[in-house]
Amino acid sequence: MKLIPYLNFQGDCEEALNTYKKIFTGKIENISRYDNPNMNAPDDYKNKILHARLFADEVVIYASDVMPGSSQKDKVASRVALSLDVDNPDKGKQIFEQLADGGKVNVPFEKQFWGAWHGNLVDRFGISWMVNCE
Repeated sequence: MKLIPYLNFQGDCEEALNTYKKIFTGKIENISRYDNPNMNAPDDYKNKILHARLFADEVVIYASDVMPGSSQKDKVASRVALSLDVDNPDKGKQIFEQLADGGKVNVPFEKQFWGAWHGNLVDRFGISWMVNCE
């Protein structure tokens, strides 16, 4: 069994996935778009992402742009945080800083009172992240 987060965006899914692809040195696969006539998407939405997958080592993320007017658009992304465990603090700091670019840092990535390295933030796409290193 494998748990894979499925992230919903409001029109900036491709930009988000390309950002994560760069940060995690991954690849994006299985991109489908709203250009299928059965989707009845507005003309300005036909090139948005209906479904895509990002793979980077053990990181797997599925994502899409939510159709305009969908009730999904009103859901709060901050109800869930993606927790990323890294094998060394330098790598953790680098990833944290890249995710934080244009976002909001809640807890800076630094050694915490419990002995581990940790930081958390909301990136510029509204996705909550925790970066950890034991």
